[in-house]
Amino acid sequence: MKKPATFALPLFFLVILFVFPVIALAQEEAELLEQAASLLREGNLGEAQKLLDEARLSLWNKAPMRVENYTFVEEESQSYGVWRERISNFFAPDETIYIYAEPKNYTILKEGNAYHIYFETDFNVYDMDGNLLGGQESFGEFRYITRSPVYETYLNLYFDFDIAPGEYVLEVILQDKFSNKSASFRLPFRK
Repeated sequence: MKKPATFALPLFFLVILFVFPVIALAQEEAELLEQAASLLREGNLGEAQKLLDEARLSLWNKAPMRVENYTFVEEESQSYGVWRERISNFFAPDETIYIYAEPKNYTILKEGNAYHIYFETDFNVYDMDGNLLGGQESFGEFRYITRSPVYETYLNLYFDFDIAPGEYVLEVILQDKFSNKSASFRLPFRK
């Protein structure tokens, strides 16, 4: 009977070590939200908004990185949320492949009065059986320094592949340089 008890004690401490930081992290945002709600009840909208902005930045930095609205497009986008989706994933041999994508939850690092964003992109090309045919690490670098946190950024990616006619899958990987976060997406295409 004593052996299970001695095993349970270290297991209990391991659970506390892993669960407590998650609870503490969530509590920080919960406190900001409670303070904002109190300020709203008092009619202090400006100060409530500042606390909500702090909570948003904290949650953004803690959430897993992801990519939304990734698609083949007809041309480079000129603005966030504005793209002309390509109907077909078939590209002529000498045709450039354009992709629009919206990264989310990349790290926004505050340093003094500046906010820094920094991630790189890699790509891989696979055949339809999943065999890696090639790729490139760090083919794109996206680095911004702003005076306010930027939550809406987009990628204009383009590729010129000299490959035999066939069916392929393009994988794009984003690596956050300020954390261990990453995200990826895959798009099948034909040449």
